[in-house]
Amino acid sequence: MRDPQIILHDIEHVPQHMAAFLGAHRWWAAVGLLLAGAIWAAAAGWWRQRAAAALRDRVAFELVPAATFEAGPSELRWSAGQIASVRAACGSMPRRAVATRLRTTYTDSKMRTLLEGPVRAESLLRMPGYTDVEVLHAHLGSGRPTVPRIRFEGAPPRPTPAPAHTQPTGGTA
Repeated sequence: MRDPQIILHDIEHVPQHMAAFLGAHRWWAAVGLLLAGAIWAAAAGWWRQRAAAALRDRVAFELVPAATFEAGPSELRWSAGQIASVRAACGSMPRRAVATRLRTTYTDSKMRTLLEGPVRAESLLRMPGYTDVEVLHAHLGSGRPTVPRIRFEGAPPRPTPAPAHTQPTGGTA
C-alpha cells in the first residue's frame, strides 16, 4: 500500500504533468482537436439532414367523429398514451422530427381534426383512439392551413397575400 501523502503529492502535480505533455506534443493535440471538431460537425450535419428528410415525409389522418361521439376519461387517457408512444415507435430519430400534431381547423362552417406525425409511426397514428371516430387518410399537400399573422398597433403591416379562409383553432406539437 502506498503512502497517502505520496498519492496526494502526485495528484497535486497532475495539471503540471498534463501541461508539460501538451507542450511537448502540441501538434498532436491540435490535430486531435481539429479532427474531433470535424467529426462533430459532420455528425451534426448528418443529424440535421436526417431531421429535414423526416419532416418532409410526414403522414396525416383526419379524425371524423360519429354523431353519437362522446369521449370518456378512459378513452382520453388511452388516446393520449397512444400519441405519447409515437416517439418510441420512431426509434432513434431527431426529436423535432418525431413531433406529433393534433390540429383542429375550422373551414367553411366545418370543423376538421387532423392527427399528423412521422411516417415511421403511421400504423400507430392510424389506430382509432375512440370508439365512435373514423380515421381517414388526409392529404396535406396544398390544403395545409395557414397561420394568421399577428398585427401590432402602431406598426405598419408587411404586404401579404389575401388572407386564407382556413384558421387553426389549436393544436399540440
